[in-house]
Amino acid sequence: MKEFTIDKGFLNNKKSFLTIDENAVTLNNTVLRKEEITGIRYGIHFIRGYMSTIGREYQIFIKTIDNKEIKISFRLFYGRKLKEKHLLFCTIIDTLWHYFFYGIVKNYLDKYKKDREIVVSGTKIFSDKISFANKEIPFEQLRTKTYHHYFILFSENDHYTNKMLYYLKDQDAVILLEILNQIKK
Repeated sequence: MKEFTIDKGFLNNKKSFLTIDENAVTLNNTVLRKEEITGIRYGIHFIRGYMSTIGREYQIFIKTIDNKEIKISFRLFYGRKLKEKHLLFCTIIDTLWHYFFYGIVKNYLDKYKKDREIVVSGTKIFSDKISFANKEIPFEQLRTKTYHHYFILFSENDHYTNKMLYYLKDQDAVILLEILNQIKK
C-alpha cells in the first residue's frame, strides 16, 4: 500500500490524500475497487501565460466500469518544486501500473491469444493485423514511434497509413501501446 499527499498547487492550498493498494484506489473519500477500474489516461497539460509557458498540470484520469472518471491532478508554476512534483507523478503512475494496469494488459493479451478480436482505444487488433478508420496494417509492417506526450502507429510501406494517439487525450492509449509492444516481441 502506498499513500500520497498531493498538494494541489500554488494557488490552491487544499491537499488531497491518495491511497493505492492491490485492491483499491482511494482519493479523499472516493474509493474505486480493482474490479471497477477499466482504463487510464494521463499526461502533462502545460499552462500558458501571455508569452510563454508558466506552469504545468499533471493529470491522471482513471476510468471506471460505469464510464465515469476519477481525476487526480496537481499543478506547479514557474518550475517551483518541479523535480518533487514530477517524481510524485511518476511514482503514482508506476504504482497504478503495478497494481492494476498490467493486469488489464494481461487480460487483453489472453483474449488476443485465443484469436479473438480485441478493441482498445479505437483500434481493432486481430491475430495478424490492426485496423483503425478503415485502414489496416499487417503486424509485419507495423511500426511505432513514441514521444513524450503521444505515439504514432504507422505502416512501414505507407507512412500515410498512420494513427497518432495522445497519452492524455485518448482513452487507453498507453494500454494499447503496451499491448502492441507485447505482441511485437
